[in-house]
Amino acid sequence: METRKNKTGKTLRGLLLMLLMTAAVVALLASVNRLPLVTQKGLMRRYGSIEEAKRALGLEQVLVPSYFPEGITWPPSLVLAQKNPYPAVVMEFKKAAAKETALIVIQASPAGVNGQLQRVKMSELKEETRYALKGKTVILQVGTCDNGMPCSRMAWQDNGFQRTILLMSSPFELIRIAESMIP
Repeated sequence: METRKNKTGKTLRGLLLMLLMTAAVVALLASVNRLPLVTQKGLMRRYGSIEEAKRALGLEQVLVPSYFPEGITWPPSLVLAQKNPYPAVVMEFKKAAAKETALIVIQASPAGVNGQLQRVKMSELKEETRYALKGKTVILQVGTCDNGMPCSRMAWQDNGFQRTILLMSSPFELIRIAESMIP
């Protein structure tokens, strides 16, 4: 009889120990699952609006065009932003009728990283020129994007940021967009 009680007691202790171990593993996995949110705060993520991105990352200034060519929708269809490893904001605007990306506006620090932040890139450069626009030296490039559409890109340095605009169109509208962004 004592042996049977002893065996039942051992089984219950074993089950209790297994239950406690399972609970400990679940708690450990839950805390490890939250770890990336804590350690990666400020890394590139999607935001619902430009204001939300500015507030969340504590960015002082995000330049947004005040001029949009006809057929490009407001608000941006995509807002990505990060504070680490360097501050950056990416805004994509779509064509109203086609629902495809028509305009990409990027501001990032340091210079030269904006190409990494674009989902649509200029794949063939046909012409490049430098000129002054509202006191800033800008680089205007015309070519074809990797989606097969003609596109133009403009880039300039301003307050420690590289500003880049990519438009799926001729450079004439792009110049007006850039002018609306430079104070």
